[in-house]
Amino acid sequence: MLLLFAVSAVLLKISPDNTDSVTASTTGAAIEPTDAASTLFGEDGEKYVAHRGYSNYAPENSISAFELAGRMGFWGIETDISETSDGQFVCMHDEDIDRTTDGSGLVGDYTLEQLDAFRIDKGNYLKTTENLKIPTLKEYLDICVKYNCVAVVEIKTIQNYESFLNTIMNSGIADRCIITGELEAMKTIRTLNTSIPVMTIGYTPAPYTDNLAHIAEIPFNRGILYNYPQVGKTEIDILHQQGIYCGVWSVDNTDTARQYVDYGADFIVTNEIPARLDHMVNENE
Repeated sequence: MLLLFAVSAVLLKISPDNTDSVTASTTGAAIEPTDAASTLFGEDGEKYVAHRGYSNYAPENSISAFELAGRMGFWGIETDISETSDGQFVCMHDEDIDRTTDGSGLVGDYTLEQLDAFRIDKGNYLKTTENLKIPTLKEYLDICVKYNCVAVVEIKTIQNYESFLNTIMNSGIADRCIITGELEAMKTIRTLNTSIPVMTIGYTPAPYTDNLAHIAEIPFNRGILYNYPQVGKTEIDILHQQGIYCGVWSVDNTDTARQYVDYGADFIVTNEIPARLDHMVNENE
């Protein structure tokens, strides 16, 4: 009951602006690689990341889900990014828009202006968050900046990596950003920028060693975001001994979440606030 009351109170405060299209900037901030290791994972406190925004209480990958995650005090907010036919970047998990919107077809077959005509019409607590358009990468990053949340950005389908990185650099959040995705995409990111941590993604039932072998192709500031049953304390210790960050997804059970905090996971991706609600709520209220 406490969680539902807190979420309901926050939802009443969220009035997303769905009228303006925001075009991602592709110029301005140069991509300036450095060899500095990220300091993100040394920050104090438990590090929970809201999966596709706080998607148990708002439609996934929507402005409302991102805003709610920020207001509830998550350390990070995760989203998925695909590129439109005119080189803009939007938040959408699937390669098509069928599952979550009133439209159909591949993201990459539409311009941003065309996608703006569709509305997110499926998801949790939809009636409290009506008229939701598909967010842009810039809109998502602006919310992360607003609430000082770490942006955890999974690359789904993009072509213009320099433009993608420039959007992040221009947002002012490059020092509080993690990029995840397939190995080849992470290798491409690393050739353009060395300061933003990159992480490949582990899936069950593959053993954790599969990703461990692949991530060796990226020399530093790298990690693996594992489906949590793939790793325990021993595996996390081995990763850390090799200078490899380890996040886990998606942990929605309180006891399991606390277990992975004790194991030393660098962050935990969740659809819930699995532990210590009082510690998280009110920081951004």
